[in-house]
Amino acid sequence: MTMSRSHIQNHLSIESMEELVLRLELLPKLLRRQEEEKITKLVAIESEWIDSKSKDLFADKDENEFLKTRGWTKQDLEMHICLPEALRRFAKQRFGPGVEESFLASQGSRDEVIYSLLRVKDAGLARELWIRLEEGEVTFAEAAQNYSEGAESDRKGVIGPMPIGLLRPPELADCLRALQPGELMPPRVFGEWYILLRLEKLLPARLDTSMRERLLQEKLDTFLKERVGNLLAGKKVEDFYYERGS
Repeated sequence: MTMSRSHIQNHLSIESMEELVLRLELLPKLLRRQEEEKITKLVAIESEWIDSKSKDLFADKDENEFLKTRGWTKQDLEMHICLPEALRRFAKQRFGPGVEESFLASQGSRDEVIYSLLRVKDAGLARELWIRLEEGEVTFAEAAQNYSEGAESDRKGVIGPMPIGLLRPPELADCLRALQPGELMPPRVFGEWYILLRLEKLLPARLDTSMRERLLQEKLDTFLKERVGNLLAGKKVEDFYYERGS
């Protein structure tokens, strides 16, 4: 189906669109996109960069057909191509100087962990399995697959890698930090479960390129969320600033 602005005008009145936006709770999303596009226009990506990305995008597609199907103009296409890079550059300039401090402040929670988990609701069974594991009568993978009553049984008990700060309940992270790789924790009660844990590997977070990009994206997300919240509340927001050529 080919879309166009005339299709929208023919099928949706301004009043209908306003009602739908409110009922579908789309206003925050639309406001965020509006702010993202303001940033993109401000950053102004170089034409050479755009041409290179366009060639990659249309290596196996027809550009005119692509635009026609979506009802896009060339300007719409340029916005589509430039927006992620413009946001990345904006975030790097605005939040880059504070990335190291943010990383150090949250480093412990960004460490990644791989661990084995087994959950049962019977205290006697938990203790029996712990003894058998300690004596080498059964592997953790076998025990988890055959006895665990949680979803981890499908993965033979292995979970991760995942940021240790995301573990719930938080006490789980404390337990894992107290273990050495390969060490098994005796049965412990967590809510309705008796849990057996074994630390497989703890991967300390590093401020490499990937981590830096993740931190910048998080800061950008927080910044835009707060900005949208202020717009929704009718508060004045500061103008965007971007120093080109930096």
